Amino acid sequence: MKPRFNSSCVKACYLWILAIYIPVFLTTVSFAAESAWLVPRTEYGYPDLQGLWTNPSQTPLQRPVALGTKQAYTTEEALLLEMIARDQEVARALPLDPDRPAPQRGGTVGAGADQNFEVRPIMVSKVNGEYRTSLIIDPPNGRLPYLEGARDIYADWLAQGFDRLDGPEIRSGQERCLNSAGQLPLLFTFDATNSIDGDNPLRNIQIVQNENYVVILSEYFSAVRVIRLSDEHFENQGNKWLGDSIARYEGDSLVIHTKNFRPEQSNFFVRSSAQLEITETYTPVSKDQLLFSYTLTDPKFYSQSVTAQVPLQRMAPGKKIYEYACHEGNYSLPSILRAARVRDSQR
Repeated sequence: MKPRFNSSCVKACYLWILAIYIPVFLTTVSFAAESAWLVPRTEYGYPDLQGLWTNPSQTPLQRPVALGTKQAYTTEEALLLEMIARDQEVARALPLDPDRPAPQRGGTVGAGADQNFEVRPIMVSKVNGEYRTSLIIDPPNGRLPYLEGARDIYADWLAQGFDRLDGPEIRSGQERCLNSAGQLPLLFTFDATNSIDGDNPLRNIQIVQNENYVVILSEYFSAVRVIRLSDEHFENQGNKWLGDSIARYEGDSLVIHTKNFRPEQSNFFVRSSAQLEITETYTPVSKDQLLFSYTLTDPKFYSQSVTAQVPLQRMAPGKKIYEYACHEGNYSLPSILRAARVRDSQR
């Protein structure tokens, strides 16, 4: 017979052990942060940001409402969240119950099978010594400040009398395999703090630099951004998927400004219009860490600008970025629309 453990006791013992070792760990981190480290430069004198980077954090874009303006967890709270995430990762790897009941009739079958191939993010984002409760740091409540009654292009079409199944144009850009889940890579991740989901391709990017351009490859959707070093946008080319981006270097940071987004890039996580503008900043803080921050404005949707910070970690040696080919639009979307037409013919 296997011994049975009381989970509350295990967690209490776990935190007691951490209480002994945390001071030593924090001292080590502080010492490392104070040691001299020079940002490497490219052959053109720019800060060298090149490589494969990932956001390994479970921290959500928006702060849970119950936390109010609490920007940071205590060390004990953060480590408990990480322990829970590890437990969920272990549980998810266990064999499924062969005697589990069938899904409820009329219910929704989730993507659990797909998610089982992902890795549950464990870490809580830590910036400037704080374990962050959300990626958003401004507004102070860590939430997107939506304007009441604001409607994106899809809501406008629905208000005009169109149905969500009338045609491909009214489906999201992601569902049509036209763009990745976000307006730009790394703005958010799919999982929430208490979720067991993961989505590693959404978290991974590669940065390449030369004299006149910066290229950022997002593993999710294999989206490539070719960003020119310039002070002027192309104003006569219309709206684009991923917008029009220009970049400059400020000290050790890369600053990218993007506008002229297509309004169809609005999504469930971050709604937006053609007025959306985003300023990104990538700053190296150590050999294997970047601080990615961004500020977005969209006067049609938000009462103020929104600022978020995302610590990025260099991917471990041997890790790679793979081609991520969107396939759902090849058969899922036509099947959805075909079924809708069959339904229409039977009315």
